[in-house]
Amino acid sequence: MKHKSFLSGRPFLKSLKTKLFCTYFLLVVLPLGFFTLYTYLQVRNVVQEQTFSAMQNAFEDTVNSMQQSLARLDAAIDILAMDPLVYAMASNDPADYSYISRLEDSDKLTLTFEHLCSLSGIKRIRLYANNNYLYASGQNNIIQLREIADAGWYNTLSGQDERMWFAPTDFYDQPVQEQSYFSSMQVIYNPRNVREPLAVLRADMDASQMISLVEGTSVTENGILLLLKDREILYHSSDTPSDVLDAIVEELPAPDGNEWVPVQAGGKRYYAQCCPLSKSGWYMASVLPFNDIFRLSHELRLEMLLAVVLISLIAYLLAVTISRSTLNRISLLTRTMQAVQEGNVDIRPEPSGDDEVAQLMGNFNKMMDRIDQLMEEKVSYGQQIKNLELKALQAQINPHFLYNSLDLINCTAISHSVPQISHMVKALGQFYRLSLSGGNEQIPLSAEMKHARLYVDIQNMRFEDSIQAHWSLDEEAGKCLIIKIILQPLIENAIIHGIFEKPSKHGSLRVCAKRNADIITITISDDGIGMNEEELHANFFSDSREKVTDTSGGYGVRNICDRLRIAYGEPYGLFCESTPGKGTTVTVTIPAIEPDLQ
Repeated sequence: MKHKSFLSGRPFLKSLKTKLFCTYFLLVVLPLGFFTLYTYLQVRNVVQEQTFSAMQNAFEDTVNSMQQSLARLDAAIDILAMDPLVYAMASNDPADYSYISRLEDSDKLTLTFEHLCSLSGIKRIRLYANNNYLYASGQNNIIQLREIADAGWYNTLSGQDERMWFAPTDFYDQPVQEQSYFSSMQVIYNPRNVREPLAVLRADMDASQMISLVEGTSVTENGILLLLKDREILYHSSDTPSDVLDAIVEELPAPDGNEWVPVQAGGKRYYAQCCPLSKSGWYMASVLPFNDIFRLSHELRLEMLLAVVLISLIAYLLAVTISRSTLNRISLLTRTMQAVQEGNVDIRPEPSGDDEVAQLMGNFNKMMDRIDQLMEEKVSYGQQIKNLELKALQAQINPHFLYNSLDLINCTAISHSVPQISHMVKALGQFYRLSLSGGNEQIPLSAEMKHARLYVDIQNMRFEDSIQAHWSLDEEAGKCLIIKIILQPLIENAIIHGIFEKPSKHGSLRVCAKRNADIITITISDDGIGMNEEELHANFFSDSREKVTDTSGGYGVRNICDRLRIAYGEPYGLFCESTPGKGTTVTVTIPAIEPDLQ
């Protein structure tokens, strides 16, 4: 077949080139320009939200860590406040408490302190007892109360019924080594006289351990984290001068909100948030300098502007290059398609290049070749269809001729008084009449069951009632439609390949059809020889048609499977269970389709 080629036209080329450049400006330059403007206006808010979100998460984590640490101190005091050893050691009545018992209990209490410290991460636990026992001054964790009677923290704690917390700054009058703890303390009163203090329980957390929880928490470079008590700075994570910190603290919001509040101190702008630490009376504050929050947005904005300019330039150069390399071929393909539309199906464009346009031209050529092939096949298929229609007509004529012949034989058998022949010929005639079913592909299930029963009756006539058949059909199920000649091939397989394979050549067959809502279930059970796994898979599950067991009527199990799947789709079809030596049960599931009464 000879093909012709067309060259692209200049007017079309100019039009498409104009559209490409307009598209470039509309889809690349303008969107990038609007995006840049939008980014310029919005990136500040986006970065601000991201910074606040990151700082919020970090701040909440720090607050939670501080609360957990304070809770560990609380838990240790709660445990010891209920320990009878603490009350025994704090007792100031030596008459009821022998020296040996005091030593033993002091060792036990020391072990308890050490155990609690190791479990909770507490640095140390102390008991300040109000007695004159000799052992009290010899222990590091059991101390006489008079030794700290002049301490400022003890004077603060005295007379308090509730537990109190102390920061390192509260130990200003203590030795340097005693000024590095966060402590939880509680006065232990005499249970017989609640106004009489017996001792002080004290649990200490190393200040460096607490401070490590907040160091490095700030998201911005100059962020500040403060631990406060009544506007008093207990700790801060910045090198900011004290006067600036004091000015910031004075402007901090109340420690009961969950929002970042703008504050101004020392001529600078900040954003701050405060969060209370439960029970302790302390609260934490996070302070972000205004410039730190928006410095990143300025840098990102400049980088984005530069990126937009570079992208626009590169996109323009690519648009020019691509348009020049593809316009000619697109024009050629368009002109070719116009020629085909006008009726010239022999024309083919000459593909060039190896990109999508070349693939499109090549696929167009393949499509036209395929169209030529399909047109030739259409002519051939038309002839084949006529032949098949003729054969189908002949296939309908043959059963009619056979049925009429059987009817004549039946009349002759009756006239000569041969009832056996008449009975069998009559059954065979009804069998083929039901097979014709007036040319309908779908028939009532009751008719399909009758067709199957006639087949079993004919087999019993041939083999002297060797098959005991039991039939069960719901009235509602019998009215529903089913594609014809489904049960007979399955029953034939059950008889020929199941029952007749037994040495006795006798057996029983059960056919049961029930309707359950919109589903009809038909079971065909026999007590034949059954099938092993390999035979079952070959007949019911294999895709290979060579292994399918066919019946003498020409319908194999696979044929029925295919017909059911095509007619009804998933999940309907054919299912089988078989046990060698015991029999086989085949289940057919179809939708309940009621006949149209119109």
